[in-house]
Parts: sequence; structure tokens; C-alpha cells
Amino acid sequence: MMSRRSVARVLADYRWWLLGAAGIVAFALGCVGFASAPQALDHPTWTDVAYWSLTLFTFTGPAQTHLPVTLDIARFLAPIVTACAGVSALASLFRDRLRQMRIPLMRGHIVVCGLGDVGNVFVRHLHEAGAQIVVIEQDPANPDIELCNGLRVPVIVGDAQLERTLLAAGLRHADRLLAVCSVDAVNTEIVAVARRLAADRPSRDLRCLARIGDPELCALLLIQEANLAGDSLSLDFFSTDEISARFLLDDFPIDAGGGRPHIAVAHLDALGARLVLHAARGWFEDRTDAATPLWITVIDDHAEERVRSLLDQYPALEHVCRFICACASLRDIHGVAARHADKGAPPMTRGYITAHRDEQALETALVLRHHLDASVPLVVALSQRHEVARLINDVSTDRVLTNTDVFPTFERTCTMELIEGGPFETIARAIRRWLDEERADGEPAPSWSGPDESREESSRAQARSIVVKLAGFGCAIAPFRDWGASDFKFTSEEIEMLAIAEHERWMSERLQAGGRLGPGNTEQKMSPYLVPFDELPTDIAERDRMFLRAIPDLLASVGLQVIRVHAS
Repeated sequence: MMSRRSVARVLADYRWWLLGAAGIVAFALGCVGFASAPQALDHPTWTDVAYWSLTLFTFTGPAQTHLPVTLDIARFLAPIVTACAGVSALASLFRDRLRQMRIPLMRGHIVVCGLGDVGNVFVRHLHEAGAQIVVIEQDPANPDIELCNGLRVPVIVGDAQLERTLLAAGLRHADRLLAVCSVDAVNTEIVAVARRLAADRPSRDLRCLARIGDPELCALLLIQEANLAGDSLSLDFFSTDEISARFLLDDFPIDAGGGRPHIAVAHLDALGARLVLHAARGWFEDRTDAATPLWITVIDDHAEERVRSLLDQYPALEHVCRFICACASLRDIHGVAARHADKGAPPMTRGYITAHRDEQALETALVLRHHLDASVPLVVALSQRHEVARLINDVSTDRVLTNTDVFPTFERTCTMELIEGGPFETIARAIRRWLDEERADGEPAPSWSGPDESREESSRAQARSIVVKLAGFGCAIAPFRDWGASDFKFTSEEIEMLAIAEHERWMSERLQAGGRLGPGNTEQKMSPYLVPFDELPTDIAERDRMFLRAIPDLLASVGLQVIRVHAS
């Protein structure tokens, strides 16, 4: 059975067809009625009947009584069709303005600045989640505006860097702002303007998320903002390449191949570079023999130049990886096997194909599939363009691209979880996994665990608070450079102080949510752990300490590390 919302959607999508059909019915009934009406002229011609029937649509129907049923129905149906058509035409003509008139009435909505590939994916996910959305797009000719029109999302055509544009989008009453334009400087300017406007907000704090293309710049901005504790604006930065590289390796990990991994990376663009970095870091931490390198074949028209640039930026790669460079030409790809033999490289275990354009990625996938061993699995990283992904899947079923998978970068990256948790969502997920493992053992949850319905937000709050707590102990976070940073150790005194600070944060969070001291009861928001840290049961306090010892490893998972600013 169709829902009321589905029926309304069908009526809206096919309203002109329905009005047309109703108009034809009204006209036909009018013709039959006038032809048989007793007050009609003797022997009226078909043109007379047609004319009289058409006049029904102009609200000038017959005033006589005791009309035939057909004419009686037509004289009411025709004006209704005319009125509905007029209203629909005006609504279509002024639909953008009508939707914009809803904005001042919105509360807790999300403002999306930029309707490119990333903005497109965010809008679709937000709409599926039932969120209220307002989009700001500078280019009035952007074809994705039609997507918003189809979803009935108001679009403001203007520059999101201007205060008046953000105010027109209802920023004063918005819950979140996503700055996802294609230019980093534009996104940083948007959130800077939002910061000024947020100071006068009458409602709760505004949470912002800005896209930064350069992963290194993203990490630096994230660190700078994380150290501004107590600011009225919660601001996070994210890099699609950084997040996509982690997810890509999670979904398609490197195959050690008997303890000797060898991967190929085609097109060493920003995503490819992050992929190499994360794969090398993961092998550095997981390998059992420090003398076994990670072999990486780079297939790129500027392979040697880009590998040198990567090594200059991350010298630690030289101690973990062995690189083999090849151009993307057919001759070089065909000769890759010979280069592997010359270098003594092990058999290739997996290939990753990244490219700025999906078409180029597809072309490379076809070439590599024909010239590499069919047993080597390939992964093609694509943007959200579903038609290219479907093409790869179709040809795979025809045994042209066997053993080849598609990784949709933006679909996997631009999720509701990213909106909710920002770049610290990875740490928040680790917190929830750790909590689930403790519960799976049948033991009590850690003291910072809240009710199930608030557990996700609680873990995000804890992840965000890590930087604030570290600053109080002479520590800070920095971009991950030292590959041994995950082995950073806090002193026992620091662990104790961190545990006390975290427990106080958790208690404040629970009490603000209406929590009470008492036997554990999720529905009544009661917990036996709403007591000072030194009054906690020993096993619960120790679990808090165990988790805090994992902070360096958790930060490393998002490309950050703990450093000491001065001796504690």
C-alpha cells in the first residue's frame, strides 16, 4: 500500500498528465451535454458544440437549470481544471521563490554550500535521512540544481562567502553548515564568515564541516581548531582523499602474499599518495619481519617525479617500501613483469586504480586487466558517477574485467556519520567497538558509557575532548610524521589525571542529559557510576585507564600523533 507521502509525490510528478486527462474528460462531457441540451440551437454544428464546451474552461458556463448530467459535471470540472492548471503554472514559475519563503520558518536545518560532486552526495544522503536542507550554489547553470528541485530543496543562488547569502539561508537558526566547494580557500572563508555570524546566534551552537582538498593542510587546520577549546562554533575539517584511502584499505586490504606484499597503484594523484602512505604505515605496524619491505609498483606518466616528491615529504617510506616506476603507456605496462623480475619483486598481490576522472580510471582498468595476471585483484576508485560504475560491473559479468571491484569514493566518504562526527568519527567508532567488545564479554560497560540511544554522540564528544585534555598535561597533537608515534606512552600520573578528567566530562554530559545516581537503568537514565572517580569500582576505573592508554594509537588512525610541548 502506498503511503500518503508516496501518493503526494505521484500526484506532483504527474499533475500535468492528470490535468490534461481531466481537461479532455470535461471537454468531451461538455460536447455531449450541449449536443443534447433542450435549450441548444436546433441542429447545432460540431463547431458550435466545441465552442460552447471550450467556454466552460473560462468560467462562463450556462446559467440554465435542469441541465443534462454530462453538462452539469463538465461545467464544474472544467473550471476546476483551469484553476488547478493556473496554480500549478504559477507554482512552477515561482517555485524557487516559494521554497525560499520557507527558509525563515526553518529551525535546526542544514546549510550546504556548494553543489558539486561532494555537495550532491551530501544532499542526497541528508534528504534520505529526512533532514531539512538549504543549498547555496554560486553557478545558476549548475545542472545539479535540478536535483534539488526534484527533492524540493530550496536553493539560493549566490556567493556563500557573503554574510547576506548565509543569512538568507537561515544560518541564525541552522544546526549545521557544510562548506563543500571545490576550492579550499572558499571553504575556509565560508566558515570564517559563519564564525562571525555565530557569535550573535540566539540558539545553540552552530556546527560546521569544511572540505579541504589537501590532506596535509586539512590536518593542520584540524589541529588549530581543535586547540580552540570553548569556542562557540564547532568547526571540523575533512579531506575526502584521506578518508577514502583509509576506507579503501579497510574494504580491500593489501594481501601479504605469503608475507611479501606487492601492490600496484595506478595514477599517483592525491588519493593514490594517501593510499601509499596508509598502506605503508599499516605494513610497518603489522609486519613480523622488519627486513621485509612493501613492494609498490607505481603506474603513472610522471611516476618517478611523484615518487620522489612523496619520499621527500615522508622520508620514512624509504625504510618500509620498495618502489618500481612505470609509465601509463601500453609499452611500459606490458613490460612491468620484466621489471619485477629484474628487481626481484614478489608476485603482485593487488592493484589499486585512482584517477582524477572516472573515465581515465576506467581506461586504465581495462588496460591493466588485459596486461596483468588475471588472478591479481583490481580495485577501481570512482566518484559518485553511477553510470561508469555500472559499466564496469556490466563488463565484469561479460568476463572482460574479471576479478575487478569498484570503490565509490564520495558515496563511502560523504556520509551522515561524517556530518555527525567529523574527522573524529574514526576515533568515535573505535570507542564504540571497544565498548561492544567489553559488553560481549558479559562484563559491565566503562564508566563513560551512556544509554544506547545516546552512545554514538557520547563517543563523539569523548573523541573531540581528547585534544582539550592533552593540552592540560603539556601535550599536543600534530600531523603523523613519526611512525613510532603510536607507541607513545603516558606516565602513570598522566593516565590517572586523564582518567579523572574524562570521568568528570562524562558525568557532566550524563547530568545535563537528565542522568541520576542509582542502579543501572537505561530507560530511567540511572547509573551507579555518577560518583567521583576515586569512588568508582576498581575494575571500572581500570577500564577507563586502559582506553586512555590507547589514545596515541587512535590518533594515529586519523593521521595525528601526540607530542610533548614541554616536560610534565
